[in-house]
Amino acid sequence: MSKRSLTRISCWFALAVVLAVPALAAKKDDLYKQAQAAANAGRVEEAARLYCDTAAEDPAYRDAKQLCTIFTQEAAREARRNEERFNDGVALFNSGDYDGAEQKFRNVKVGSHAAEAQAYLSSKIPAARAAAKAAGEEAATNAKFEQAVQAYNSNNFSSARTAFQQISGKRQGEAQSYMQKMQQYEQAMNEGDRLAAANDARKAIISYTDAANVKGDGPGDPRGRISRMQQILAEQGRPVPQQVAPVQAKPVAQAPVTAAIKETAKKLDTAKLMREAETAKNRGETVAAKGKYLAILAQDPGNAQARIALESLKASNAGAPDGQKAGSEADVMLAKGIGEFYQRLYERSEVHISDYLDINGSKTALALFYRGASKLTRYYLSGEAEGQKSLFTEAKKDLTAAKKTTGFKAPGEQYVSPKILKVYKDL
Repeated sequence: MSKRSLTRISCWFALAVVLAVPALAAKKDDLYKQAQAAANAGRVEEAARLYCDTAAEDPAYRDAKQLCTIFTQEAAREARRNEERFNDGVALFNSGDYDGAEQKFRNVKVGSHAAEAQAYLSSKIPAARAAAKAAGEEAATNAKFEQAVQAYNSNNFSSARTAFQQISGKRQGEAQSYMQKMQQYEQAMNEGDRLAAANDARKAIISYTDAANVKGDGPGDPRGRISRMQQILAEQGRPVPQQVAPVQAKPVAQAPVTAAIKETAKKLDTAKLMREAETAKNRGETVAAKGKYLAILAQDPGNAQARIALESLKASNAGAPDGQKAGSEADVMLAKGIGEFYQRLYERSEVHISDYLDINGSKTALALFYRGASKLTRYYLSGEAEGQKSLFTEAKKDLTAAKKTTGFKAPGEQYVSPKILKVYKDL
């Protein structure tokens, strides 16, 4: 290469260096300004990156190098603080303190948990609040319903009717059923009293029998009135109508629940169950947790913590993996439902048995059988009314599912009406 060519290249190189220096300086200044803006806005991680980029552009830029070190350390501290905020938020969320959790998650703006914190804020906390609200409303409704049932069982129909009229939501249908029963009962008793006053003892017995079939120990003592009408007919030498044959002065003793189900409604340590349920929930063992929460509610229906937790698990749509069944402790709810069936508290029985089925209790066939038997009993008590045909259809569906279960043997006639067993056998 000639001397002239070398000289020309040297000149071009010198010119390129001269031109590059302002460009590099401009980039450095731009990065530094961006870093300052990020720092002023509190975006620590971004400021640290930009200061470090500035220092990399110009290693002699002492200010940028120092600020790179300072903000890198601050970013590390902020990351630790975000970790603590997130963990605190999760703990508050699990304890039900949604306001506190929300405050913690709102302060997690950057870091590895930023997306998770936003998920809590946008979906998990609103869903949990809705579930808690629904559970609280359901608990209040259940308490009102229990009070209404107590009034009904105590024959205080006036208070019971007022209380049942205030029931809404899931239990509104049950409340209306009770009100219908009271109306049927009072109509039958009034008609019986009218016929008795008209000295028509035979027809009075039929009306009193209708009342007794609704509530044998109801106000006005329908069984006692039947006995008096029977005595009048006997004194007159007249036959007693066949309709009264099923009704007796004293209620027939019902078969004990323990004869139909081995798991009895034994007293459980609810505090221990609550700890076990929380542990199972935190481990993701959803079915086990549901069973334990349900067992607590079987003994303590007003336990708000168990009810909210159970409703929250249901709201999360967490199913039963691979057909997993709830633990045996949940069977106390089934035993409670069967006991209510024998106490003729049919609607309550169906609610509690349905609760047991909802959490995938292990005695599925037995639960389905008794729920079907309860619905069929209500259908027959309605006089097989056309408006109650859905009860008959639903009962057959439950009984069919129970019958198809391998190894299931239905209770015998000493426990369940032959009329119900005939329907079951004919399926």
